[in-house]
Amino acid sequence: MDYDGVTTYRSQAGPDPARAVDGEEPEHEVAWIALMPGDYPARLFADTEVYHLAGGIAWPGPHHRDYGTAKVAHDACCPGRHRTPPATSRGADELWRAMRLRLARGPRSRL
Repeated sequence: MDYDGVTTYRSQAGPDPARAVDGEEPEHEVAWIALMPGDYPARLFADTEVYHLAGGIAWPGPHHRDYGTAKVAHDACCPGRHRTPPATSRGADELWRAMRLRLARGPRSRL
């Protein structure tokens, strides 16, 4: 199997790599998590909002070698998903406010 450095090959994929062969993947793909760019203090976010990257995969919770920083799930603080500040954690609330301010300064098509 060739690997071109860009495409991730899945052994369970059929001739069309965008579609998996029936019955060979989980019903709900939990591996695809949109993460906010950057690292954030894990202590400011709820346990369900932070992830770490290992082997190119997002895993729940902070990693013990990340020295207190973690990736944050986009859904935890997205103004498009939450009309009011999220109450799940202080970090999600602050990040939501920062994103709202950034979107207010930019084109309206982003939200």
